[in-house]
Amino acid sequence: MADEKELVEYYTQYYEKDLYEAMDYKTLVEAHFARIKNLTPKTIKDDARYLRCLMEGTKFLDVGCGLGLGLAYANQFGCELSATEFDQGALDFISGHFNVKTFRGDVWSAGFPDDTFDFIHISHVIEHVLDPRAYVLEMKRIVKPGGYIAIGTPDISSSLYTLHRWTKLLRLQVPDVIDGLEHTFIFPKPVLRSLCEAEGLHVVDHYTHSLGEKLGNLIRYKMPLTQKINRLIQNFFQVNQWIVCRK
Repeated sequence: MADEKELVEYYTQYYEKDLYEAMDYKTLVEAHFARIKNLTPKTIKDDARYLRCLMEGTKFLDVGCGLGLGLAYANQFGCELSATEFDQGALDFISGHFNVKTFRGDVWSAGFPDDTFDFIHISHVIEHVLDPRAYVLEMKRIVKPGGYIAIGTPDISSSLYTLHRWTKLLRLQVPDVIDGLEHTFIFPKPVLRSLCEAEGLHVVDHYTHSLGEKLGNLIRYKMPLTQKINRLIQNFFQVNQWIVCRK
C-alpha cells in the first residue's frame, strides 16, 4: 500500500504519463467537452445516470476532479463550480475551460464550511485515498442536508475481476490490484454501500456499468496490443459502479 509521499509524487503531472499519455487523454477529454456542450440538463441525466439528482444553478463540488468531465456536465446545469485535485497540471487544465474555484490537495485540507454544497461528485478517487471512511465523513459534513454525494469507483466484485482473481490463485500466484500502487482500497459493491450507510447516508441509487471504451479510440491509443485487448474485454463486463447517497 502506498503512503502519502508516494501518492503525491505519483499524482504530479498524472495525466502526462503512463496510460494517460498513451491515450492522449487530454485530447480525448476535450472531445467530450465539445459533445457535452450540445447536451441539455435533461439529456445529461440520460447520459450520466449518477447526475439525475443534480439541480440547475446549485453549488457543485468535484472531489479529485481530474481533467473535469464532472465539471463539464455540471457547467451545463449552470452550477457554481468548485474542485479539489492533487495535480496542479489538471487544475490548470480545468481552469482554462471553466469558471471554477479550485483547491490543490485533499478535500479536508480545503476547509470548506459545514453544509456548503448541494451536490458532491467524486469519480474514481475513493480507491486512491488512504482513508476512504474519512473522505465519506468529510463529504457528509460539507454537503447540505438533503444534498447528494455521487461516488464512482471500480466494482471488485464484478464477474471479470472475480475470474481474474481465481485465475491467478489457481496458478498459485498472488492476484494483483486493478492498476498499480495508487489503488489503495478496492470496493466490492456491498462494501461500498455498507460504508455509506454506516455513516448515516441514505442510498438513492447504486448500479454497475461497463468501461464504455470506443473501438475507434482503442485503435489509435499508443499502447501495447495486450493492453488494448484488456480494455476491450472490460467493455463486456460491468466493472465499475456508481452509488448516489443523500444526506
